[in-house]
Amino acid sequence: MKIALLQCNTVTGDVAGNAERILAAAREAAAQGADLCVTPELALCGAAPGSYLRAEDFAEGCKAGLQMLADALKDGPPLLVGAPVASVYASGLLSNAAILVQKGRWSVVSRKVYQTYGQDSEARFFDRGVSCGILALDGWRLGVVLCQESATEDGAFWKTQYASGHNPLMELVQRGVDAIVHMAAVPFSKGVQRLSEQMLSHVAARHHVHLFSVNMVGGNDSRVYNGQSLAFDPTGQILARGKAFAEDVLLVDTAGSGGIVHPRPACLPEAIWDALTLGVRDFVHKCGLEKAIVALSGGMDSALVLCVAVEALGADNVTAVLMPSPYSSEGSVTDALGLAENLGVRTVTLPIAPVMESFSAALAPGLDLFGTFPGDTTFENLQARIRGVIVSSLANRARALVLNTGNKSECAVGYSTLYGDTVGALGVIADLTKTEVYTLAGWYNHHRQAAIIPQAIFDKAPSAELRPGQKDADSLPPYDVLDPVLESLIFAGQAAAQPQDADEDLRREVRRKLFAAEFKRRQEPLALHISRMPFGTGWQVPVAGRYRMP
Repeated sequence: MKIALLQCNTVTGDVAGNAERILAAAREAAAQGADLCVTPELALCGAAPGSYLRAEDFAEGCKAGLQMLADALKDGPPLLVGAPVASVYASGLLSNAAILVQKGRWSVVSRKVYQTYGQDSEARFFDRGVSCGILALDGWRLGVVLCQESATEDGAFWKTQYASGHNPLMELVQRGVDAIVHMAAVPFSKGVQRLSEQMLSHVAARHHVHLFSVNMVGGNDSRVYNGQSLAFDPTGQILARGKAFAEDVLLVDTAGSGGIVHPRPACLPEAIWDALTLGVRDFVHKCGLEKAIVALSGGMDSALVLCVAVEALGADNVTAVLMPSPYSSEGSVTDALGLAENLGVRTVTLPIAPVMESFSAALAPGLDLFGTFPGDTTFENLQARIRGVIVSSLANRARALVLNTGNKSECAVGYSTLYGDTVGALGVIADLTKTEVYTLAGWYNHHRQAAIIPQAIFDKAPSAELRPGQKDADSLPPYDVLDPVLESLIFAGQAAAQPQDADEDLRREVRRKLFAAEFKRRQEPLALHISRMPFGTGWQVPVAGRYRMP
């Protein structure tokens, strides 16, 4: 049998456009002799449709899309496509289903089994699922299952009996299948691909079945899907692997030599780089725009974001905005201009000193009411907010999106100014610690075999340059000390070891800052997720809380 895994980059909610993409991929597979085509989970409506599923005409639109595919492929190979359909078991809900499109008709083969309503943000829209169906085709019994879980979630899909009483894998194995067709939408996360391959290989070998796993690709808001669909023979040997972070039609011939085994990214920084560039590109384009603006300070965070933006959108579609204050060093300006020149990016320099003076004069009567106090950051924050207004205004005129340059370390401890350096449509590096930012920047220069990011940016001490001589270390522990403590707190309970040399007082202070900064995180831009615990998803901390133990 020849099975084609259709690794499509779909747009959430664009059922008409997604049907066209799936149709084009299916026709390409048919031209290669495919006996069956398979899409990822929810491919027809796109990943994470959320409250789109509540729209009155959404399910009807998906039905129309399925019939469009059925009519267009009536003389082609069968197609298994992921789509939401009306539930026949629970009134008012939908089924997250695998649909067989064949000979001008379509029918439900399998419905996704959910563990509980609380563990998946979209589970409330769907019924619990009652079956993992079996498809008979060309003498093969194919068990069809939909799954969103990743290998890092305690093997939940493959080992645990769900609250509904189902264990999808074991039910299929016990009913007797020759192969498992696994339709997935698993977002990229650091280290997950290798673990997933090990898990799937083990499942194929343990149950002595072929296993075909097709995964989604593309950026959808915070999530980035890396593709890399997989096929294994009954001994657990890999037969084929799809392209990483790119669309692909992966043809697997079970009777021949299998298929193409595309390489994984060579290292973790390369995988993260690919995820960030794909996430930026798809976010901007799927929002209907082409251009981006980056506030370039001469520091490492904005330097890396600019490099990602150029890779994702092209230098002609990116503008770097320099906004020096009276406290900005000459080196910061020249470093920023040097980076922009290396990348071929247009720059505009708008000094903010005159605006600072105007704001100071305008605010004076109001500020005098409250007096002064040690550590007052009013005018430091004012600089950031002026910059936020400027880049937002330029984005309006340019019909562009502002790419935010904050990192996870700063986000974690609240080292940012709301409505200032938190301005932006997308947090490009918001799920990377400061340490990871430097690592990725070093990889980028090595990959490009040139000092695109000037060495001076690596060498200088991190600083927001908000006052004369100011450094990040004035307010925070050194990042090589801070980041391991943050990782241990954020990943608490997920096998993140506490740094052995971490001072307990330091740990308590970092935790205090971490919890106290939740009100800022709730107002920051969408962040591209690349870790197992990004802020805003599994991370839940009260805003108006006070963590204090006896």
